[in-house]
Amino acid sequence: MQEFNLEHQYQLYLQRMALSESTMHPQQKIQLRQTFFGASGQMLILLRDELSKLEEEKAMETLQDLINQVGNFFLAETNKMN
Repeated sequence: MQEFNLEHQYQLYLQRMALSESTMHPQQKIQLRQTFFGASGQMLILLRDELSKLEEEKAMETLQDLINQVGNFFLAETNKMN
């Protein structure tokens, strides 16, 4: 299933960020890919090892909080640029 393929998710991330590997410096491309896969791995470990220990309702609340933290980060970054 494509949605569970990390390369596919990386390409979706690039689209969301309006980035294209073809216009990146080679080192930037390497670093961004490493960062994406490293962060993805960290989140998968968090979900497997910690979130899975919680009751379902608490796990869903915690997952939503994590999503909110990401959203807040990008909102703050956007505000810095304005």
